[in-house]
Amino acid sequence: MVRRYKISQVAMEQALAADDARLQKRAELSIRVTKLADLAYDDQRGQCDWESVTRDMDMPLIECLRLFDPSLSTFSVRSLPNITDWLANDLSTLKSLVSEQFGAVTADEWPLVGIYMNVEQADCFMAHTMCTFPQMTPDLHEAITRHRNANMEWKNIFEKHPLFSCISGLRNAYYEFKEPGDSKLKAIYSEWTVTDTCRIQELVQTYYKPENQREVLIQAQMAFPNRLQQSIINKIKCTLHNWNADDVARLVHLVSTYKRGEIDWAAIGKDLGRTADLCHLKHDQLDRGNFKPTVEHSQTVSREVQNQYEQQQSVDWAEIAQQLNLSERECLEANQFNTGKAQWIYHPDTFSWDMANRMKTFIKDNYPKPLPVNYTAVSNYMWIVMSDCVKMASLLRGEMAWTPETIAQVVELRKQGMIYKDIARQLSPVLNKSKVVAAYYGHIKSKVNAPLTCKEKHRIKELVDTHAEQMSFTELRALVFPQAAS
Repeated sequence: MVRRYKISQVAMEQALAADDARLQKRAELSIRVTKLADLAYDDQRGQCDWESVTRDMDMPLIECLRLFDPSLSTFSVRSLPNITDWLANDLSTLKSLVSEQFGAVTADEWPLVGIYMNVEQADCFMAHTMCTFPQMTPDLHEAITRHRNANMEWKNIFEKHPLFSCISGLRNAYYEFKEPGDSKLKAIYSEWTVTDTCRIQELVQTYYKPENQREVLIQAQMAFPNRLQQSIINKIKCTLHNWNADDVARLVHLVSTYKRGEIDWAAIGKDLGRTADLCHLKHDQLDRGNFKPTVEHSQTVSREVQNQYEQQQSVDWAEIAQQLNLSERECLEANQFNTGKAQWIYHPDTFSWDMANRMKTFIKDNYPKPLPVNYTAVSNYMWIVMSDCVKMASLLRGEMAWTPETIAQVVELRKQGMIYKDIARQLSPVLNKSKVVAAYYGHIKSKVNAPLTCKEKHRIKELVDTHAEQMSFTELRALVFPQAAS
């Protein structure tokens, strides 16, 4: 190492000695934290009082958890594999810990959660997932059934299993739950056999017409009376999207009889017994399957685009496509030259529907559903930074990412007295005000119903222990709750 890094022998020895000292100090801290954790262990709760450990060590909680050595500890880790094994207080503590200390827990941090809760990390992950995305499980359904047979009220059951957001949510999930082995459900949701699929294909070929699509559904419901209507509809759609070799050959032939840009998809669809959109979609899929751009191909297109842009500060995609004997879309998808592209950041005063409609039309014509949108092509067509195109397309679909920053903006605008309709206009050109209302009141509800943090609980306990004998209940409440709320 001395020869490799060209440092002196003395400097290397000093570095190694410093590293050994650091490791020795960390080992001593690890032993001390583990001993303090053993002393702070509560047999009744099955957990360690980590708040007292952090006070004694004068270190952050996360650092104490990292220093803890389970191999030196005297208490055993609990196993809570089922959600019904968890007490309501443990679930509350788990949610508070994750939200306050970690935010989004990574794979490396779940062991720390397990150490704090003194529960297997896999069980902690399962419980937190259930709290975040609650669902009725067989063991939870069985536990609720026992409570109901014992005449326990739904309010008390909800307090024992506070997974769902409200009592009605828990009750509805309980009554809607069905065992996977239910024979009636098996008949309804069973997979389609080869014989059933062939029968559906026969019905589609016989009765499906683009101008009268309901007839085939009626015939299919008569043929499969025990299946759900939505399941039959999905199967018909799947059958329509499946093309055999003869249909594909016929489609390619019919398209070849038209000039590019003048294709009558309605006439082709009528000839093939399918909708115009399905025919257009299938041809686009075939067209894309025959075009696989290479690095050399992208470089050629990018070079032509750069030369044209540097000469006239604009790009004529039709001219480039003609020069390279490619379609315009192929050139748009292959180009990697991005110099001079503008930004497109939404603002209600500067937003232009002309640009928005131009982008929407391009996407609809070139990437009909379910084809994924190629935003490289969209960015080149609009000559706008790709990330801005992606975000604007999302806004035009009415989607909104309710980040903490967006919620804070909504709260601030409400403080200024702005109505929800105007707030929605500030955030997006097509956002419905009801989504803003839901996000705003969801934020308020989360703050009101959020469980007390471990720090707040400890502070309340300190205040009560100190002032309970000298103050009346009213005075103590006035002292405690402003502190807790802070």
